[in-house]
Amino acid sequence: MKVGAQSGQLLESNKNIPSSEEIQENLIEVEDVTVAFRANGRDLKPVDNISFHIKRGEILGMVGESGSGKTITALSMMRLIEPPGRINGGHIIYRGMDLLPKSESQMRKIRGREIAMIWQDPMASLNPVKRIGD
Repeated sequence: MKVGAQSGQLLESNKNIPSSEEIQENLIEVEDVTVAFRANGRDLKPVDNISFHIKRGEILGMVGESGSGKTITALSMMRLIEPPGRINGGHIIYRGMDLLPKSESQMRKIRGREIAMIWQDPMASLNPVKRIGD
């Protein structure tokens, strides 16, 4: 698992070819995902070729410095990167489905019901002037 690829932190590598049994066990696979933001005529890549997988029943915690790409990685897994950001490549496979080519309406059916993100401090993450669901 490469976490914090931009900062060079390598926690564990999953470069072996998985068996068919392992493929069935993987709930989500993130393979070679890059997220870029266009600024001042160049691409900034807070997430650059990150790869990991999570099996059923596993829990993954991402740890890193502020700005190392933890939130961007999680948002990319749910396809919530907003312009000027974009997912530049790779695959995000959830239960055998590649999420990257899915339409926004297809993703809305998956988000919240099957894939969600729990923020460290939900009170700081909610906008007090917006109703939930707007």
